[in-house]
Amino acid sequence: MVKEYLVTDFYHLGKYKNYFPKKYLELPIYDKKTSFDKNILTFSKWENYKEKIQDAEKNIKIYNHFLNELVIFLNNYHNKNYSLRYWQLILTPWLYFFICSITFKWDLLKSLKGKNYIFLKSKIFKNETIPMGVEDFLRISGADYWNHYIFTKIIEFNFLDKIEIRENNELTQNKEREKIYKKLKHETLKEKLSLIIQTFCNLVPQSKKYLIFSTYMSNFEEIKLNLMVNKSFLYYKMLRPNYLFKKNLPLKFERKKDLKLKSNSSPLINFLSQEILQNIPSSYLENFDRIEDILDKVPFPKSPKKIFTCLGFNRNVLTDRYIARNIEKGTTLILAQHGGNYFQHKFHFHSNYEVDMSDNYLSWGKIKKKNIVPFGIIKNLKKNKDNHNKSGKIILEVRMRKGYNREIKLDSGFIEGKKYLKNLCDFFYSIQKKNLSKNLYVKLHQTKYFWNEKKLFLSYNKDLKFLDENKAMTKEMNSAKLIIHTFCATGHLECISIDKPTLILFVHDLNLLNKKTKEYFMIFKELGIMHFNSESLIKKLQKMESKKNLFNWWNNKKLQDILNRYRNDYGFINNERISSLVKIINEE
Repeated sequence: MVKEYLVTDFYHLGKYKNYFPKKYLELPIYDKKTSFDKNILTFSKWENYKEKIQDAEKNIKIYNHFLNELVIFLNNYHNKNYSLRYWQLILTPWLYFFICSITFKWDLLKSLKGKNYIFLKSKIFKNETIPMGVEDFLRISGADYWNHYIFTKIIEFNFLDKIEIRENNELTQNKEREKIYKKLKHETLKEKLSLIIQTFCNLVPQSKKYLIFSTYMSNFEEIKLNLMVNKSFLYYKMLRPNYLFKKNLPLKFERKKDLKLKSNSSPLINFLSQEILQNIPSSYLENFDRIEDILDKVPFPKSPKKIFTCLGFNRNVLTDRYIARNIEKGTTLILAQHGGNYFQHKFHFHSNYEVDMSDNYLSWGKIKKKNIVPFGIIKNLKKNKDNHNKSGKIILEVRMRKGYNREIKLDSGFIEGKKYLKNLCDFFYSIQKKNLSKNLYVKLHQTKYFWNEKKLFLSYNKDLKFLDENKAMTKEMNSAKLIIHTFCATGHLECISIDKPTLILFVHDLNLLNKKTKEYFMIFKELGIMHFNSESLIKKLQKMESKKNLFNWWNNKKLQDILNRYRNDYGFINNERISSLVKIINEE
């Protein structure tokens, strides 16, 4: 039987040019007609929603196992006695995503039928795959270089019986890494001024009982809140990556090869027990004490009684260590929900994790759980007052899934990405034929992966117009008469919360949502908000061409009643945000 070349990543994709036959493993490769290549292998297991949920639950079990192992190992390694909560706060943003990435690649290779594959292994420098912390890991793990390295390790460990490795010893420069660290070290004038102000405010002798930073509110509102609870003029923001990465801590080092956690007879767990310590960020291992030294100079209060943040959690090595250090000393942590999806999926890791890590959790909706405070959307959103928007503009927001799979979500897996793109391409093609493109504007996400969605969309409709990708959607919403959401995350809750006319194209499996959300979405379908394919969405748009029809439909009492219930459950506007926060923070 002829062996097929297995392409697992985009690293040196060109070297496969003259090799045939070949198969692409969950990679969006297009033919000359901008259709997906017929030689793409997909992870069909996740077409069964129960299997997807089981895999998500499996990842959480593996995460909990290795979290406990790391607590013991790291406390011994550093001669400390830190609590489980301390280590969970700083390890999770790396550990959970690392485990999810490994398990997906492992199961993907395991699912391959037959044993006749060839993998072209490139020379990878291990030291260039180990991150400093969460900031660079989130970028490195999305890069081709890192994914090629991980695929190589997994194949060598467990899949040599079905995949033959052929080495390519060509030395190449890791340009992805250079770009990543150049961005991490970059500092804008705005960031410099912010740090100067923070440092000055922190040095001035005044009450710093409560630390309030990166809350999603405006700078003015944060300063006002500080004046009300601290009786002081204070201003704090999450430290930008350059604060750490400009220190030029040693990123290249030789890690001992015998480092290994406890394992069992499972090949996957055995692999992870070895690779977790070989890939753990250096800020948790070799640079742990250096980070502690830098932390002493961070312009934050030394021992705040309470910390309140929204965006300053699990995104930054220094702020995570700062929060964990103070929690060990008895500081209370108040976190606020920062986006959608929370409490609506059958498996949404952060819905449980963030609640568990906080002493009080401020949710967007009225969620009834221990230590959750129903607070409302913390962003400064303004209620939509004009359903007769004169512009006639319709905005369609696109949310492509990440490139290499890093956790299990509604849209995880190539099949979901393909289904999503097909519906959008069909939609763009059809509206051109029906002359509905005139007032439509497409809003792409500023972060790009490997889907080439803009080029693809234009191949189906050359008349498409695109909005500025770097401009926040919240600043675009009120310029449109209607918003079309193509993924049920933050955006649809924000629009519905301000009463902005909204349509939703939902192409994923409803069974992955919890019972209450699923029931809402079925009612949304009956009322014309929710559409499960492009044809249904287009028919609704044709009816909404008249502003009068749009106004009458959106303000229908039955529709507004269900929207009010949905807002109440998942995303309502709190017009007394500041006074509510003062009460929560001051509460003993």
